[in-house]
Amino acid sequence: MEIELRNENLAIWVSIGAAIIIAGIFGFREYKKRKALSADEMSKYMGYGAMWMVDSMKGYRVRKVIHTVLNVIGIAGITMSILSSAYLMGRPSYTEEVTTGVQRRDIFLCLDISYSLYALNYDFVSNLKSVVEGLDGDRVGISIYNTSSVLYMPLTDDKEFACEKLDELEQYFINQNRYVELYEKYYDDITEEEEEEFYELIDELLEFEAGVAVNSDRLGSSLIGEGLATCLYDFPSLEDEERTRIILMVTDNAENAYQKPIVRLPEAADLCAKNDVVLFSIFPPEDTFEEMNYGYDFDELSDELRDSSVKTGGAFYIANDDLDTKGIVSDIQSHEAMQVDEITETRTYDMPKTPFIFIIVGICALAAARAGGAC
Repeated sequence: MEIELRNENLAIWVSIGAAIIIAGIFGFREYKKRKALSADEMSKYMGYGAMWMVDSMKGYRVRKVIHTVLNVIGIAGITMSILSSAYLMGRPSYTEEVTTGVQRRDIFLCLDISYSLYALNYDFVSNLKSVVEGLDGDRVGISIYNTSSVLYMPLTDDKEFACEKLDELEQYFINQNRYVELYEKYYDDITEEEEEEFYELIDELLEFEAGVAVNSDRLGSSLIGEGLATCLYDFPSLEDEERTRIILMVTDNAENAYQKPIVRLPEAADLCAKNDVVLFSIFPPEDTFEEMNYGYDFDELSDELRDSSVKTGGAFYIANDDLDTKGIVSDIQSHEAMQVDEITETRTYDMPKTPFIFIIVGICALAAARAGGAC
């Protein structure tokens, strides 16, 4: 790394000026010293003839050496500070060429937030945050659905913002979990405080669910195919082939439709395949699935979701204790991202740290010398 001065001429002129000023100061001090030690001047002082006796004293000689050393330290300190200041004014910096390209991998997290999945979502959001944090250079969006879909977060490369939105979802799933707990004891031994909490939770949940439970009394819940299809068309410029597009969907595929859905899961998967969008799906473990979905067949629904994912070129996972989020990231990143608009740019970085440290050290040296009576 080669360091250069961006204002080299300024640094040179400041150095010259500082050298002249320092030389003038010490030249004047030397002149005054020599004048004071001249015979004519010294003859005015009493006891001049006995000065040789003082010079022969050990304590005096020691203090004279210390004074000389402190003088040297002080002079070196002020010189270093001034020269470092001049160097700093020259703006030391280094330059490098950086080649960058625009990543074209877009990933949507598509979450089924129906109550049959509250346990899975409650446990899994932290893993989703791990997935997001592992997607370097990619854009991430979040789509949530139940009866209807909501674009919860448009595609963004701001992973910190994405994790904040997932934190909000995690709190929603915590509220779902707590609501179910209170609901189960509502007619038995619920306390007044818990009953008050129960109704507060209902208000919070209804506020959050306003967009994902539209006409639920008429349509039902967990419309998986419509949720996936809506997420598909949340991708901007879907006809643009210079993007690698991926959907990571969490669902139990337990559709509870009161009337024929507009799109079923296999049809939505066909649309994904047609538009070169790859589907990765995460399914609850069998014990959790059977606890929350009485009357549904685990093998049938998991096989349908697996087939739908595979036909798009994606993969299917069951969220058991062995689920490896790093493995999901590796699988997602195995789909090569389009990279276009390669740009080579020159970047210049200032390097003020070292001269600034020398300035501080020089000032401290001068202060120490002054404290010892020198300079």
